[in-house]
Amino acid sequence: MNSDNEVSDEFRKKLHCMMAFIGGYIGAYALLNRADVFGNAQTSNLIHVAMSIVGTNFFDLFIRLGGVVLYMAGVALVVIWPKCTKISVHYLAVIVDAFAFIMLGFFPKDMNIIVSLYPVFFAAAVQWTSFSGVYGYNCSTIFSTNNLKQFTMAGVEYICSHDKKFSHKAKFYGSVLITYHLGVACEFFANQVFGIKASWLGLIAVAAAFVMVSVEQGMLSGVLRTIFGVKTTA
Repeated sequence: MNSDNEVSDEFRKKLHCMMAFIGGYIGAYALLNRADVFGNAQTSNLIHVAMSIVGTNFFDLFIRLGGVVLYMAGVALVVIWPKCTKISVHYLAVIVDAFAFIMLGFFPKDMNIIVSLYPVFFAAAVQWTSFSGVYGYNCSTIFSTNNLKQFTMAGVEYICSHDKKFSHKAKFYGSVLITYHLGVACEFFANQVFGIKASWLGLIAVAAAFVMVSVEQGMLSGVLRTIFGVKTTA
């Protein structure tokens, strides 16, 4: 990408927030439709893997290990991707999200809960590894625990020192937390009307993210850059 077309970190922040919205939407979708299972992370699934081993529940172990393998495959794909192509991993993440949202809407309500979340496991891993942060801050777009920690630490540091760098950091993490939970709220209301098929409404946010990635990569210009308030770097 030509340096004249490089977008500012402010635009990358907006893109990061859009991905956080998607992360919140798909995370809430899993919780609301699949027995309160949070598909964006593997901590709970790995705990159940350990319990399945000691409890000799090998069918459950097999199903859950499938989820672990898919999560690892998503991370591995992002690592391998730039070694094989010049296409940005940001495009990859958005396209994988789109396929995940489409697939989720076709899965029946009564299918195995963990299997029904396989697309979420894979998509979340790809998105998390592709969108790691902005401004040098490590910031997830698929869950909030560390973001909440960083927001709190930066806020307290600013109160104690009045150093503007902590104000900037707190505002960044705060904006990601807000947009993530806006995604949660939108999925909640969509789910009341559309149920399982509410995943398809997530494609609206994915389409917006795709356009933003195209702007980021210098593939779109003119009026679209104006709409998104893009500022280029020299």
